[in-house]
Amino acid sequence: MVTKTTKTIGVWLTTTPTALLAAVPDGFVRHFDMIHVAHADPANPAYGTVNWVDADNGNAEYPLLHQSPVPVRDAIPAVIGAFSLEAGDYPKGYASADNDICVTFVYWDETAVA
Repeated sequence: MVTKTTKTIGVWLTTTPTALLAAVPDGFVRHFDMIHVAHADPANPAYGTVNWVDADNGNAEYPLLHQSPVPVRDAIPAVIGAFSLEAGDYPKGYASADNDICVTFVYWDETAVA
């Protein structure tokens, strides 16, 4: 039986592409229940990019959102349900302006089965 301890964390994006969470540890799989992107600036438009980095494929980046417009004072889902990363993988992101966009992750880690 899997013991599921869900974690929630928010990360403010900057204009510099940055790892948003630590890489999935060896021996684990990280399951995401939700990745939510919110725009906090009350006046200016903002664009957000969230990629996942595939450690097994030379750290290739694959977009979940790519320069997607996030409406002022609104939010968009990047992932809802069924998305998992393997050991060494991690999400990475940036925005069109510093601290205008917050990404919230709801996830849990499970021991990988060989």
